[in-house]
Parts: sequence; structure tokens; C-alpha cells
Amino acid sequence: MARLIGTQSSHGVNARLTINVDYLVVAGGGSGSAGEAGGGGGAGGLRSTVTATGGGGSLESAVTLANQTSYSIIIGAGGAANGSSGSDSSIIGPGLATITSVGGGGTVFIGNGASGGSGGGGGGGASAIGGAGTANQGYAGGNGFGDAPRLGGGGGGAGAAGANATSSVPGIGGNGVAVSISGASVTYAGGGGGATTSGASGSAGGSGGGGTGGGGGVNGPTAGGQNLGGGGGGNGSSENPGNTGGSGVTVLRYLGAQRATGGTVTSSGGYTIHTFTASGSFFTSPSISSKATGGSITTDGTYVYHTFASNGTFTPSQNLSVESLVVAGGGGGGQWVAGGGGSGGVAYHSGQNLSSNTGYSVVVGGGGVGSGNSGATVSSPSNGGTNDKRGMNGTDSSFNGVTGYGGGGGGGYTDPHTSPFSNGKSGGSGGGASTPAQKTVPNVNGGSATQGTGGTAHYGNAGGSSNAPGAWIGCGGGGAGAAGANAVSGVTNQAGIGTSLFSVWGLTTGTGEVSSGTAYFAGGGAGGGALRGLGGGGNGSSGNGMSNTGGGGGGSGGPGSAGSGGSGVVIIRYAA
Repeated sequence: MARLIGTQSSHGVNARLTINVDYLVVAGGGSGSAGEAGGGGGAGGLRSTVTATGGGGSLESAVTLANQTSYSIIIGAGGAANGSSGSDSSIIGPGLATITSVGGGGTVFIGNGASGGSGGGGGGGASAIGGAGTANQGYAGGNGFGDAPRLGGGGGGAGAAGANATSSVPGIGGNGVAVSISGASVTYAGGGGGATTSGASGSAGGSGGGGTGGGGGVNGPTAGGQNLGGGGGGNGSSENPGNTGGSGVTVLRYLGAQRATGGTVTSSGGYTIHTFTASGSFFTSPSISSKATGGSITTDGTYVYHTFASNGTFTPSQNLSVESLVVAGGGGGGQWVAGGGGSGGVAYHSGQNLSSNTGYSVVVGGGGVGSGNSGATVSSPSNGGTNDKRGMNGTDSSFNGVTGYGGGGGGGYTDPHTSPFSNGKSGGSGGGASTPAQKTVPNVNGGSATQGTGGTAHYGNAGGSSNAPGAWIGCGGGGAGAAGANAVSGVTNQAGIGTSLFSVWGLTTGTGEVSSGTAYFAGGGAGGGALRGLGGGGNGSSGNGMSNTGGGGGGSGGPGSAGSGGSGVVIIRYAA
């Protein structure tokens, strides 16, 4: 149904041209509940003009957008651990009735689930009721059950209600909805699974990114799917919080050649498709006149940007002077009162002269694996052991001699705590240290920042250090904009914030993490029990760093697996 409408004159496309656009808007999912036998988080609300919409409603109608107009795309974040609701996703602009999908409902320990796009599941308890969903966006959460054992209800999904807990089985998360707007069928907005204290496993989340619920002493909860709007799994024991909800996503499409900028641009079946995994702008305009190939191409009217979310080749069609922003992968978090991963290093070059018809390799670094995950140094650590429970370093990103180094892994608890494994690793930004736990020991140090090569400027900072025995708070990883804070007993410390020096780059390309209209790259991962850094840093409950931000992974406060670092990104721009 998407097509360009208007008239053609001898001077080209006139200012009255409009474009019909299909959309999918998915909000952030709610977090699973903390405490014992938490309910699953509700999925983010889902609105769509293609294939199917949420809550069993009728398909919505495509919108008509004006030419040469900027529309704001807001991508809702998933709810933070401890049962928070997800945030709304929206499309906002002149002459357009705002399109908003409502964040998924969170849930509380032995209490009712919150209402939302889809409702959160009730926490384990005889009278815990699932929260309501939003009409034409999602379904209600399931009810909790009993006191001995307690069992949480499943979070609601966009395609089905969360299941009620029974006397022996926690509620399964409600299924999401499959939508084919991107050129492939993808299922979004599944509800999180409920948890149990019974010593059995928690229930599965719904299809479309719903996190698995935790089981008392058996398994920890998993997070909702990022950019799927999945609800987080409820927690089965008092040691860890429920896991985070997944962030939302917006996908726009129209028939024919590219007529707008913003997001990641692809094509399929005659449609041009714009996918936003972070907040940004959708600007309707005539076709972009690019001077090179490679990556996803956008423009703000002054510059043309080529964004590489994975390895590729940049090939100018003429001799060309370019600027480049190179962000490496973030480090993984450590385990047990652990440090957060350091952000990937950020490298910038103000001007490189490239030759026509020459291919230049682009390498985008991956995030370091968080301790306790497959591929990390230790896959099944135990409390008090002597194994290395640090996160793995992220890998480097590079373009034409400009290299940013991968972020350092976060330190992990060891016995004796004087082991070097407690220190954060060095990297583009250093990983945070593990805090001494009820021991009198010398300082435990955060990793140092190591500058990359080439370029005209590099950004990275050290991870936080600790000399606060018994604080039970891991130190934050360093970020591109600030160092991770040192641990102080009784104070929740802060991971290093990312850099906002390249906010225009992020807003134009739909990359980085956007907060209050500013885009940040390369935030540090939070230590266990601490606060993350803006710029894609993972939460301090084993949250992963955001993809293509270089954010560090969050450290775990207990035995659960730590968060992995976010992948990097490379952006090249030149004058339009």
C-alpha cells in the first residue's frame, strides 16, 4: 500500500509530494518481578499496518507523510530489573496523529501485575492478579498462585494472554505476533515467563522475545528480547532481581526507491524499509545522492553518512575526503559482586582522503562475553572458587588505519580476593573491579584505558576501583565520557557515561543510545548492584550492552551469568 503521491514538474518533485508509509511500532517490554516467585513482565504494546497487529485488533491504516519533513521516532526502553514497566515507543511529527505503543507492564513481589501494552503477570500469591493489556496492542498477564510454594503468572503478549500459574507450574508468557514488514516474518512482543520457589524450573516466555522465568535454586531468569519488546522473566529466589524487559523497535516501509533517511535502510519486494532500534529521525526527502557504496546510507542534508553495524567495505565512486567514527565492542561483565565491562574505545578521524573506486575494509568489533556465558573463560563458576570470573574483552573496530580497542572485561569475585582476577581488565575503557566481600584486603583496581591507533582523537576511561570490604557493590566500567566511579560502602556507584560529542551522528543514523534528545556512544557497564552508563551500558543485574553502541556488559551481583558487551559501530561521513 505504500506509494509516492504527487505531481512532477520541470523543476523536479514539488513540495506538495507526500508518501504513504506502513509502520510497525513496538514498545519496550516490562521487567520480571524481583523477590521470590515473581510474575513475568508484560510485552510492549504492538501496533502494525502489515500482517497483524497486537491484542487481536484489526490492522491499522498506512499514514500519509509530507515531503521534506522530519518525524521523531522514539524507541521505548525495556523495564529495568525489579519489576519496572517498559517505556512507550512513538512516531511524532507535523500533521500526524501521534502513534504510540504502550510499554509493557511490570510486576511486583506477591502483588498484582501492572497494566501496560500487555499486562505483567501476578507475583506468587493467592490473590495476585495479572495486569490488563491495552486494546489493539496486547493481552493481560496471568494470575499468580499460592504461598507454599509460590508461583508467578506469565506476562501477557501481543498475541495471547499470559497463562495463570497452577499449584505446580508457573504461568507461561503469552505469545507475540508475527509481522512481515521487514521482508521476513519476525515474531515480536512475547510475554515473560513466571517463576517458582519450588526448586523446579521457571516457565518459558512467549514467542517473540519473552524471557524465561527463574526457578528457586535451579535457573535464573532471562531478559526479554532486545528490539523485540519481550517481557523479562520473573525471579525465583531472593538472590537476584527479575530480568529486564527488551527494548522496542519501529519499522517503516514504502514502495519504490529510497525517499527518506533514518534508521537502518534495506529493501525487499519492491519496498524500501527503515528499521529503528534506537530513537532517531525519519526525514522524508528526494533520493539521496551518495558518492560511495557500503553500509546503511542516510543524510541530514549537510552530510551523507554510511553506517556499518557489521563488517563491510566502503567504496567511493570519486576521490573523497571523509570523517570517520570508529567504536569498538564493549567488555563483558564479571560474576559475583562483580565489575561491569568497560566500553569499547572510540576513535575519530577528522579527515582522510580516499581514492575513487577503491574498496576500504570496515571491521566492526563484537562485544566481550560476560562471565558465566558460553564462550567465556568459566562457564559454570561456583561461589568462593578460585576460577577466573572476569568478563572477556570486546574486540577492536577499525577503518583505514583508525582503530578503537575493545573494552576491558569486568573483575569477578575470587577467593583469595587478592587474586588479580578481581581486578578489571584494561581495554578501550577499563573494566570495573569486583568489590571485596566481607574481607579486609588491599585495593582492588579497575582496568586502565588503552588508546587505539590512528585518528585525530580517542576516547576512553578507567574502570572503578574499590577498597570497601563488605560493600557488596561491584564497580562500574569506564565509559568514553567518564571513568567508572570507585566503590564507597553504602553508596550505589555509577559506571562511566558515554560520549555525546557525536550526538548528531547518532541522531541522523539511528545509532547510539538517545536520552533527552542527545545520542551517547560507549557507556560503561554497571557493576553488580550499581548504575549503568548512558551510551549502551548494561544494567547491573547482568544486562547486556546495547548492540552497536560499544556499551559494556553489566556485572552480576550473584552467581547468575553476567551481561555481555554491546557490539561496536563504524560511521563514515562526507559533505552532501
